[in-house]
Amino acid sequence: MEKDFHYHFTYAAAKLTCLPNPEIVAYSCQFVDDNNEGQFAIGGGDTLFPERLKTGGGYYYPVMTQSLSPKSLDPYVQKYVYLPFHFLPGDNTVEIEKKKNPLCTTPNSGNAKNILEKALNSGNPYQAGIALHTFADTWSHQNFTGLREEWNAIYPWYDVFKSLVPNIGHAEAGHSPDVISERWTDYRFKGVTKEIDNRQRAFDAIEAVYLTLRKATGKGALWNDVKTDFEKIIGTPDYDKRIEATSKLAGGTPEYSKDAWIGAALEKEEDGEVVMKQGFDKTPWYHFHQAAKVHLATVMELIKGI
Repeated sequence: MEKDFHYHFTYAAAKLTCLPNPEIVAYSCQFVDDNNEGQFAIGGGDTLFPERLKTGGGYYYPVMTQSLSPKSLDPYVQKYVYLPFHFLPGDNTVEIEKKKNPLCTTPNSGNAKNILEKALNSGNPYQAGIALHTFADTWSHQNFTGLREEWNAIYPWYDVFKSLVPNIGHAEAGHSPDVISERWTDYRFKGVTKEIDNRQRAFDAIEAVYLTLRKATGKGALWNDVKTDFEKIIGTPDYDKRIEATSKLAGGTPEYSKDAWIGAALEKEEDGEVVMKQGFDKTPWYHFHQAAKVHLATVMELIKGI
């Protein structure tokens, strides 16, 4: 999913169901994508995600939740970034060429519901936002895994140019699976099942998100009261108009800046080293990373038998 879903749809759903701290929930949900190597290019520096950051009393170890660099070829990144935050192993129900893959993502899976329920029960809005990101991605990333493997190769073997892309997640399909208004073809399947309309997937995802949040709070508008609104928004082909309509539905949406949280927590010293500012442990960026560690641990424990 893109920011229109992870930030704007999430904020609207949280706000309309009276979930506490909807702005933190939505920011955390979107920040899962923006918490990558690029955020550390402060002042034109490199884009390596640091293993640790210097603080006044020692070091702090952040958690990367997305990778947009060649680092994605590293099996460690695939296992501990892509798999737990974006390609959650599902219910092992997908069959391709008479084979199944327990690491394959499936929409609204038992694992996804388990993780989201735990996050909501924690009362921690950062954990809730991160879990909502992973939950929503089970629709857009369905039928793929977070690892580099042939399972993810969607093009026929003879389409050499396209099949040269590393088979990590939906890399061969490009960005298409994440775009709400996109239609694309998954050649691993046959007949009508290979023609994908993301609008239906997005609608199913927001319905599940909304119903889950409404059940957790017991407050706000019922799904049937807003169902048509979301349906119309998803059917809007223009990205900016989708955001505008979602904001109107939510009664206004706070502006999102991917640099806001990190800017309040980090700074660059004269020697170029990125360090934590004084009081960093009170910042949203710190709380996000603490929540990301909990999410990572929860997922790895949940799928340890796979």
